[in-house]
Amino acid sequence: MAIWHYLSQFCREPRTIGAIAPSSKQLAARMIEPIDFKRARVIVEYGPGCGVFTRHVLERIDRDRTIFFGLELNEKMNRLVMEKTPDAVIYQDSAAAVKKYLRQYGVKHADAIISGLPWASFSESLQDEILSETVSGLKKNGIFTTFAYLHGLVLPSGKRFRQKLLKYFSKVEASPVVWENLPPALVYWCRK
Repeated sequence: MAIWHYLSQFCREPRTIGAIAPSSKQLAARMIEPIDFKRARVIVEYGPGCGVFTRHVLERIDRDRTIFFGLELNEKMNRLVMEKTPDAVIYQDSAAAVKKYLRQYGVKHADAIISGLPWASFSESLQDEILSETVSGLKKNGIFTTFAYLHGLVLPSGKRFRQKLLKYFSKVEASPVVWENLPPALVYWCRK
């Protein structure tokens, strides 16, 4: 059922939905791989979509000591993720507002931020705005993970985005290709 939500929203709002299908469990596992769940006190998710990454995080955190919330701008996808993961806290807002929500929880920084945002469909100025707020909202040595579809890596926008990551973060690594995703993707693991 979620695939129809994605296709529908992709056709209606391609600027806020960059996928034609939900991310795979294998991609979700790669996305959260570098997060130290025993130590992380604050984790944020950008663009949770239908909640594939959200579920993986919820399965691993201690909800009594770890703050976890998501930011989903698309209203229909926001409703979908709340239906699929009713125990998650998801706000309908832009990722650029991350510090507003951190302050709401009485914290300045997140230990980890995971992103399912469709970076390639964003203007360069919006990419810069969100990445700047992300770096500002991460603690020192905090982790930011996001993914890119394999076919987009050779496009000028894909190359520019990788360069932006290298500009904003002190260390950027790429995972092996996750072939079990539609389309295949890799994950960028970025350290502040």
